[in-house]
Amino acid sequence: MNRKLAKITKAKLEIQERHILNFWIHVDYEDGFSQGVGGIALDEWSEDKKSRIGTAYGCEMIRRLLIELNVDDFSEMAGKHIWVHGEGESFSFKAVGIQALSTDNKESKAVIFSEVYKMFEDSSNQLQEDKTC
Repeated sequence: MNRKLAKITKAKLEIQERHILNFWIHVDYEDGFSQGVGGIALDEWSEDKKSRIGTAYGCEMIRRLLIELNVDDFSEMAGKHIWVHGEGESFSFKAVGIQALSTDNKESKAVIFSEVYKMFEDSSNQLQEDKTC
């Protein structure tokens, strides 16, 4: 896994088309490239309710991002310098997580999106199995 130094230009939580809750952290890299990090669904479709509903995963992801960047609101992320963790190079760089600089957060620990998801994957599968019993 690689990491690239970046400056956050904009960060937001939003509900886009199809009413999916997600986040975007827009960054500029040292090499002149820009990228949107995120776009991950923080909610899920409920067949019972016939609508999208919030998830524990989504709540934890929002909480982790706010804590890691030491802000109370997504909009306060703009202007911060961070490490963007990812795979690939140049145009094929795929962001998989972020991390505050240690100068901004002495206890900084990378927020890797798939690792946060794994915390809830087993409990989500267990809920599905319980519904079928």
